[in-house]
Amino acid sequence: MQLRRSWSLRWKVSTIGLLVLATMDPGGITLAGAAPTVTPATRGKNAPTPTSTASPPAPASGAVAAADASAAPLVLAPPAPGTSERTVTFAQLGQRTGLRLRGTEGSGDVNFGIRLDQTVASALLRLRYTYSPALIPDLSQLKVYLNEELIATLPFNKQDGGKNLVREIPLDPRLLSGFNRVRLVLIGHYTMECEDPMHSSLWADISPQSEVVTSTQPLTLRNDLSTLPTPFFDRHDNRDLSIPFMFGAPPSLAVVHAAGVVASWAGALGDYRRTRFPVDINELPAKHAIVFATNDTRPAALNLPTVDAPTLRMMSNPNNPSLKLLVIQGRDAKDLETAALALVSGRAALSGESARITALEPLPPRPAYDAPRWVRTDRPVKLGELIDNPADLQGNGYMPWPIRIQLNLPADLLTWQNTGVPLDLKYRYTPPVKPDDSSMSVAINDQFVRAYRLRSAGASNDKSHMLVELLSDGTMADRKDVRIPAFQVASRNSLSFQFAMEPHKEGICAQTITNAARSAIDADSTIDFSGLPHYAEMPNLSFFVGSGFPFTKYADLAQTAIVTSKTPDASELETVFTTLGQFGRSTGVYADRFEVLDTTQTDRFKDRDLLIVGGKDAGDLLAKWGKGFPLLIDQSRRLMTSQGQGYRGDGATGSALAASRVGPARMDAQSDGPLAALVGFESPVSASRSVVAINATSNKALLGVVDMVDDDVQRAAIHGDLAVVNGSRVESFRLGQTYFVGDVSWWTRIRYHLSSHPILVGIAALLAAFAIALKCFGWLQRRAARRLEK
Repeated sequence: MQLRRSWSLRWKVSTIGLLVLATMDPGGITLAGAAPTVTPATRGKNAPTPTSTASPPAPASGAVAAADASAAPLVLAPPAPGTSERTVTFAQLGQRTGLRLRGTEGSGDVNFGIRLDQTVASALLRLRYTYSPALIPDLSQLKVYLNEELIATLPFNKQDGGKNLVREIPLDPRLLSGFNRVRLVLIGHYTMECEDPMHSSLWADISPQSEVVTSTQPLTLRNDLSTLPTPFFDRHDNRDLSIPFMFGAPPSLAVVHAAGVVASWAGALGDYRRTRFPVDINELPAKHAIVFATNDTRPAALNLPTVDAPTLRMMSNPNNPSLKLLVIQGRDAKDLETAALALVSGRAALSGESARITALEPLPPRPAYDAPRWVRTDRPVKLGELIDNPADLQGNGYMPWPIRIQLNLPADLLTWQNTGVPLDLKYRYTPPVKPDDSSMSVAINDQFVRAYRLRSAGASNDKSHMLVELLSDGTMADRKDVRIPAFQVASRNSLSFQFAMEPHKEGICAQTITNAARSAIDADSTIDFSGLPHYAEMPNLSFFVGSGFPFTKYADLAQTAIVTSKTPDASELETVFTTLGQFGRSTGVYADRFEVLDTTQTDRFKDRDLLIVGGKDAGDLLAKWGKGFPLLIDQSRRLMTSQGQGYRGDGATGSALAASRVGPARMDAQSDGPLAALVGFESPVSASRSVVAINATSNKALLGVVDMVDDDVQRAAIHGDLAVVNGSRVESFRLGQTYFVGDVSWWTRIRYHLSSHPILVGIAALLAAFAIALKCFGWLQRRAARRLEK
């Protein structure tokens, strides 16, 4: 009886369970090995995004449905109120060419982050991929890991081989953290018998347009200064930054200086991210913002008390508690600057809801060319100094990803007649079993420099280099003296090392371990730019947009003055702050020694490089200085002038492109369309000092110049002394006189300038030879006369 009752209970529970499973939508459940429906993607670059419709039920057998264009993909649940959805591609996450998986166990990964002030409600991985038609379906698959947890195994169907497929895989929010890694592993086989693990048919390509889609809700952080720079900057977020600056009243130039210090600091934090600083006057922005207030200019929307010292305070936005406001406050502008310096230099010592600064001693002035993100040019530099993680110098596998090192250099390095930049290269690798074509190649900016064969253990017939026998870890160490062509070096450079090793098999069925090969560049390897002097032809706007030169020659902008209107409007202020952020991004450190002046303070322009920002006031100043400038514009008038000059235009000073000389000698026109210009010329008040003017006919056009400088494609088109921005089109010209900055020996200076005039050098040589011949002829005549007298 008891047994019958127990059996009846089990039958009821099983029946209920089956009914529940029958009513569930299997399309919304993804198991490792039974992922959502695969759909062929539209071929071409612009594949359409799948529509947001419900998924059809999966086959009862649990097998993955065949590729079908009519099959609908999975979608995230409808967003709840306050939820925001973000889609980011693999290309935006750093994998610009996608992932190339090769061999029986090829793998690749992509990293993405979740902001600390957000929590993930739901997420999915939209994978776009193609695989080899030669793969055996029963033995081949694509494994997907999230933070080393297997979340899906994607089968390879024979009929889908070679097609562009899309697979959507839900990501469990419980597995997500601030830093996340998606790893894809190809398990590939092309034959049931003995196979080559590196066979060319073992491949799968992951498109750079694959996406990670997250639906997040805001988290309310505590008001604590120790969380800085979060939430204004979050290192887990790779998107461009937008940090509103709020003022209680139109700021004075001294207040603009204090805000500019913070802008340069935020730009340095942003690193590769583009940073913008929208300006709000007495109006609370709808995002995390930084507020600048003196006792006399406190925003009406905030109930701020008066202070008796420089003060930093973290508070919630009264309109939205999940948004934070960093309040930089003081009795006056001087206090405000002290508080700003305390923020950018002493952030590590701050905690609590507020901090009152009682004393602050600024750092001494920085020497020239010492920007933390620039390679030192006064001594050899170890490659280990140029990376953040030692693992960046290592590779695994027979064909690892290239080892890349970023080299940012001062723009004024003179590469003329240089024999090359010396690279003392030390590297290690797993030696081949026998001599083969395994190699290591060196490239600069994707331009081939040199390749070296990787020698097998104990083999060394070349006495021009040092070869060390096997080390304890089974690798072999080698050393080469490499010369990188100086003419291939620019302000921004990528030095890459590519190892390519050949696997060896002793027999047709011998096993080869695909990931057994190891390669590494020693951190003690050095590169030496100290042989390149600082000497450059100016103006050169490519220097300015590339690295902020000549202003960033001193990372603290010690010899820079920013010139703007007496009462700059919001667009002018945003342009100033964003430009300072770009300087900080280039140097990697905040700037605090620049001056902010208005257009009437010309007596303080002497011995400074000038950055002029503005509309009418800037145009009036340029018109006052003279009529020979390349371009003068205002709301309705444009005056373009070109002058004869001796621009070399041969790239000898590092300029990537020679500027166009096409342009009228003088043109005066009336026009009412939007126009902006970036103009460079020598300072009228100080010789060998530079002026860069950002001028426009409207506020929108002025901000367009900032967008242009931040755009990689448009930035490459800027050079010479004039860049005209007309909508999305940029045209560059060389119209004005040139001058030189830097310090080289007089002999080098003479040879450099004469080298561009070979005919003149030839005539001078003939005249010199003729003069010497006359001198010798006269001496011989006098000697002959003395001999005859005797």
